[in-house]
Amino acid sequence: MISPYWVDEQGLVTLYCGDSRGILPELEPVDCIITDPVWPNSSPRLVGADRPAELFTEVARYFPRLAARAVIQLGCDSDPRFLQGMPAEMPYFRTCWLEYACPTRKGRVLYSGDVAYVFGTPPPSIPGRRVISGRMISTRPDVIRRNVTAHKEWGRPVEGAHPTPRRYEHVAWLVGKFANGTVLDPFAGSGTTLLAAKAGGYKSIGIEISQDFCDMAIARLHQGVLVPC
Repeated sequence: MISPYWVDEQGLVTLYCGDSRGILPELEPVDCIITDPVWPNSSPRLVGADRPAELFTEVARYFPRLAARAVIQLGCDSDPRFLQGMPAEMPYFRTCWLEYACPTRKGRVLYSGDVAYVFGTPPPSIPGRRVISGRMISTRPDVIRRNVTAHKEWGRPVEGAHPTPRRYEHVAWLVGKFANGTVLDPFAGSGTTLLAAKAGGYKSIGIEISQDFCDMAIARLHQGVLVPC
């Protein structure tokens, strides 16, 4: 039996430090998976960046047993073909556009936001979620993300920061639209999904292979705010 690396005081968040491929087979089913996996051309600081398609396929094989749906968030400049590793038991449901009110720049690409691909069965129909929309515009950049972007443009590394943070407003919207119970993130990073699930009143389980990133997530969850990490 694998022991958690950390459990929060309220018992809402459970965080494992290790390889998802070894931990997922030990977990009980949850409601949904919301995650931002290692993708093609991602930061070399991320474990698995040298073989993202193979890693995703090896992890996604456990998704149908664990959850009714899986939401995979990627950047608008990420090659989605590596999502061919999604098991056929979880059919494609829809795409969601996670936009920035003020786009940023990555080389010649106007980085206008992220994209989320949803697989599996939709969540139950409830008031406010009868029809599932596919567009969210974030108007407020996170402090941590703004700092990371600025340092990348200046060519300097960011001390004590995750290299590829996702915007909290986007992740919180995904949780609100697709979660109906415990949320699982097998690529937890600095804990944005766990923080959004906790704020939404859902239990969550995160798995992260880097102990440094686990500690970043714990620091954020302790404070319950988007502290720089």
